[in-house]
Amino acid sequence: MTNPFALIRAQGEGITRGVTLALPTETVRNLLPAGLEPGPQDISPEGTHPVILFFHDFFRAGFSIPTLLPSQSYREFSLNVPFTYISRESITPGYPGPYHFLPRLFLDNLSATVTGLLGWGLAKEMAAFRLTTDRYSISELSGARITSLSWKAEAGGRHRPIADWPNFAPVRDMLRQPMILRYPLGLGPFFVAANFDRNWDTAVLQPIQTVLDVDYEYVPGYPAGRYPGSGWSPGIDESVLGSYELVAPWWLSMPYPPLFSFR
Repeated sequence: MTNPFALIRAQGEGITRGVTLALPTETVRNLLPAGLEPGPQDISPEGTHPVILFFHDFFRAGFSIPTLLPSQSYREFSLNVPFTYISRESITPGYPGPYHFLPRLFLDNLSATVTGLLGWGLAKEMAAFRLTTDRYSISELSGARITSLSWKAEAGGRHRPIADWPNFAPVRDMLRQPMILRYPLGLGPFFVAANFDRNWDTAVLQPIQTVLDVDYEYVPGYPAGRYPGSGWSPGIDESVLGSYELVAPWWLSMPYPPLFSFR
């Protein structure tokens, strides 16, 4: 079904480094607000639940209709819980799921932060970003580091169409789940949904191996530490839980009540 809430949408291009963790299900349950719960999933082992970390570079971001706002480029980090379902305790009725819930986002652009917070209920905060050829670091504006990602790619490797990486197929299906957001201001008590998707026909991908460092518990229940505990994570060429660098145009629909379902 065509999503009428995507006729007017935010859009742009992006480079995304994606890291999927398998955390204990009870840990993930603590990342979700009242009214949402982790549910059936087929990505991580029994007793665990996938959590995705996105380290984005967004370019030429704007709207699909003419506005007075110029296109923008900025960096954004998000913590994502896929396979999230509306529970019986929710005061917002709707399709049960699965959805993507985003407990926290950090950006280095004030306009994009305010627009996401007010317009969509995305839990965005301003932060400082530093990017090198193999490291992406995020700090509080005061200078205290929040989290960072180091990565390495196969020597001579290059980005190729996503069809060349069969382990990415279930990940793509996971990424296409609609977002569910607390409205207003990322606080609730209501939920709204929105679709964030890519142009998969032109998307290209490269496997990367990663080390994720979480310096403190910036979302209650998400423990600080090093992921993995030693060595490097696998790339998406080795595992569905592997890391990747994805290059693709993206779009974000307007928010809508979860009574509607566009999947």
